[in-house]
Amino acid sequence: MPNEKQQEADRILLAHIQDLLRKNAWQSFTSFLDMRQYALAKAAVPESRRHFFGGYPEAERGILCIHDEMAVPEEEDFPITCLTFTFRQTDTLTHRDMLGSLMAQQIQRNLIGDILVSPGKIQCFVTGAAAAVGKSLTKIGRIGVKVTDTLPFDPAYHQEKKEICGTVASPRLDAVLKLALNLRRKACTELIARQLVMLNYQEVRENSRLLKPGDIFSVRGYGKFCLKSISMPTRKNRLHIVIEKYL
Repeated sequence: MPNEKQQEADRILLAHIQDLLRKNAWQSFTSFLDMRQYALAKAAVPESRRHFFGGYPEAERGILCIHDEMAVPEEEDFPITCLTFTFRQTDTLTHRDMLGSLMAQQIQRNLIGDILVSPGKIQCFVTGAAAAVGKSLTKIGRIGVKVTDTLPFDPAYHQEKKEICGTVASPRLDAVLKLALNLRRKACTELIARQLVMLNYQEVRENSRLLKPGDIFSVRGYGKFCLKSISMPTRKNRLHIVIEKYL
């Protein structure tokens, strides 16, 4: 169950969406929503009046357009700018570096969409004031960058992942976290209790929640993971699982 701060943020989001529905405008756009927020929005907006887009087809953060049934938006209608930052391939920059540089300029998180990192290049989807600030950056951390808003999303982008394999007694959340994070079970239960764990983009507090292949989980400070597969039980009645960590 979300904490009080999250519940209040959800109430504000849903009130805003209801306000957009009441206005019955030709097209109205939200700021960037994550998948959990979009799930809330989907329940409030008829399918024929909503469209979600984040700059490229697989985006996990996107803008919701609430529209007249006769005004389905095109991708170019969304107020999204793709910023492309290039730097020496011998340098290393991360998602956190890019996000931190923008937020250090007082840019709110809801103005920033997906950040895609590849060798020598970062593509970042933004809207509003974040676009102007991003175009003014000459450094991310201590690394010099060049930026343009004229290059489209690179369809050749490939999300780097690392496989983590091992066995668990059951696919309980705390057991899967123990393997994914290489921590003691007690440390994993503490992370869950501190509300630092998200499962399929929603906060989860139950250590015993059972995971299934395809489930996405993230831990603040540790990153994002996907439970890729669960094997049949071994002779010792343990399950071999494969976890992918997003790099």
